[in-house]
Parts: sequence; structure tokens; C-alpha cells
Amino acid sequence: MNVIIKKAALAAALATVSTSAFAIDAHITVYANVDATLAFQKEDGSALPDSVQLDYLPGIGLRPWKENTRIFSNDESKDIEVKLGSDLELRPTLGNPGARPVPMTVILNGMTLTTAAQDLKATDIFDGAVQGRSIMLPLSLEQTTQGEIVAGDYDGMAVIVMARKATRWMVHSAHQ
Repeated sequence: MNVIIKKAALAAALATVSTSAFAIDAHITVYANVDATLAFQKEDGSALPDSVQLDYLPGIGLRPWKENTRIFSNDESKDIEVKLGSDLELRPTLGNPGARPVPMTVILNGMTLTTAAQDLKATDIFDGAVQGRSIMLPLSLEQTTQGEIVAGDYDGMAVIVMARKATRWMVHSAHQ
């Protein structure tokens, strides 16, 4: 019986050694961009995609990409300033002879975004249905002028910048 226990212990030790010899490590980079006051997300609260692929329809142009979004805020009384970090255009990658940049338009809730700040009024976007969550805001990335483009690969970056407007106090002083 003692021999059986020794053989079992040896087998267990060998099994442990053999599985650790074939072990792997999985490394996962985790990141978060946290703003405790404001977030721009998909309608369901999940993150917007880091990249999207636009479909091309020959003879027509790029098909618009659309996503329903919401703004999440811890203060529904503040207006939101929104703008583009830079004009969006798709630039041809190397090796596309004759290809030119393709101007794109970014539309949020019917408002064409530019590099100049525009206001989303708190009273228009926060209806109080769910605290801290705006109404659904359709977002669209579109070819500015529909039409054919030269075959090839293009890429660009849409940078949408949002900030809660600061409360601006007007001080009135009366001198006597």
C-alpha cells in the first residue's frame, strides 16, 4: 500500500511539472479614459468603436457610417460644447496613384460639426427620463460630396471634442 501511495505522489509531481512546462502567460493591456463629469458613448452606454470601415458603392461613393449615441453627464444643467479636433478627411495610403484626399462630414444630432465649438443645450438633450443620460443623438460620418473615388486604401481620424460649458458668472457692481 505504501508503494501505491509513493507511485501516486510521484505521478502527481510529474503531472505538475509537465503542465507547468507547457504553461503560457497571457498579457492583456487594459486602458480607460476616465472623465468623471462627461462621457460620449453608444446609445446603450458601451464604448464607441476605435475604428470603422466604410463601404464603397461603385458609381455612388462611400456609404455613411451611423451610430446612435448618448452623452452621459453628472450635471444635466450644463450645456455641452462640441467640435471636431480637426477636419475629417480620408487620405490615401501610399501606392494609390491618382488618389486624392476625400473630405468627410461629421453630423451629430442633425448638427454638422466643425472645428469651431457649437453648443448642445442642456434643455434640448437632457429630458430627465434617465438621470445623467441624454436623449439618443444620431452620429454620422459621411463623404462630404458623394461620388466616385480612386481605388485604394484610405484612412483618417474623426476627433470629436466635448466639454461641459463652465458656468459664467456675471458680476454687476453698483457704484454710488
